[in-house]
Amino acid sequence: MAFRWYNPLSWRMFGYTDPKTGDYVEVDMEVGGGRRTRAGVTITPKRGMSIPIVWACVKILSESASGLPLKLYDDDAGTRVLVKGDGVVNKRLLRLLRKPNPWMTLLNFLKAIVVNMALRGNAYAIIERNAEGDWIGLIPVPTDNVEVDTTEALIYWVTLNGERFAVSPENMLHFKLFSQDGITGLSPVEYQAETMGIAKAGQDWSARFMRKGGFTGGYVIYKQFLTKTQQEQVMAKFPDIREGDVDDIGKMAILQGDPTVLPAGLSQKDSQFIESQQFQEEALAGIWGVPLYLAQRASKTSIMGSNLEQQTSGFVTFGLKPYTDAIEDEINDKLFGDSTMFVEFVMEGLLRADSAARANYYKAALGGSGGSGWMSINDVRVKENLPRLEGAEYDRITRWETTDAPQA
Repeated sequence: MAFRWYNPLSWRMFGYTDPKTGDYVEVDMEVGGGRRTRAGVTITPKRGMSIPIVWACVKILSESASGLPLKLYDDDAGTRVLVKGDGVVNKRLLRLLRKPNPWMTLLNFLKAIVVNMALRGNAYAIIERNAEGDWIGLIPVPTDNVEVDTTEALIYWVTLNGERFAVSPENMLHFKLFSQDGITGLSPVEYQAETMGIAKAGQDWSARFMRKGGFTGGYVIYKQFLTKTQQEQVMAKFPDIREGDVDDIGKMAILQGDPTVLPAGLSQKDSQFIESQQFQEEALAGIWGVPLYLAQRASKTSIMGSNLEQQTSGFVTFGLKPYTDAIEDEINDKLFGDSTMFVEFVMEGLLRADSAARANYYKAALGGSGGSGWMSINDVRVKENLPRLEGAEYDRITRWETTDAPQA
């Protein structure tokens, strides 16, 4: 089936102009309308992104993963070789990996993939192929526009621009987080909606609190019952804070009859608002495995380690690597499954802060400091995503074997 390119800008951003305020109101087009939480807030991926810590975590994951170099290797005859543009096929593959479709480079393509995975647990991209079956492009598809059908056989039903069509598994890149059935990833927004709902409700309450100048309302108590006329006279002395604005707060009123003014509700201090917000930030950051210091919460420490190097290493291993592993696995299976080629992210850039520890490890592995060693130079280069060197001396295990025997 031949596919045509779709402009991602046409996927959403529908809205209307409010006739009362003249403001543009965006209509949420997400399927299902989100999940209503016990905090009274409906959580969707779009509303979830309005929570600062959620925005920070998703931003960090998407920008970290997309910024990593994605290298193409050939494992022919058991030897890893970095693919270079020295042939027509290789040149085409490298060009497609740099720019998978006419609108976006690999950087922006991977950002969209990781954002959808982090929020919805799944991300999709249609594989466009030529008449020979070779892939010639990758078309990202909104997660809400894809229906996974496993009634008889696995099939993807895609709806774009009002057209619904089927896509076979071999023509669909399906990136997913951990799953119950191995087919559809679990959505963090869906399963952690209550946690996000508490954070969003606190954010909304804080905004209303500030909008009203910190005024929580109250009661005017009289020792005797008032007539209806007297009640109307008392209410006329006070601005209606519920319908008014912050400018109404602070106006003076004269009341007679020995009234008592009693504040209503709890203050932010009494309700431990700041502590509650900090707790929610920790819980939400834990969902995506992002250390709080990366989200600019410098006052917080991490159980992953006492210094930034250890925390960064923990983030790469337990927070970022599940996303890069899922991307590598799907691309290698669907695009290079019938060849000896494969793609792999180079994580070295994010682990440079721990280069000293790795250097000491490799020094011992190569037989430094009088040891016998257990790795060759080429073994180290492979682990560092570097091409192997030609020469038998680079495949020997110990340092002593690479030197000439002492002369008598």
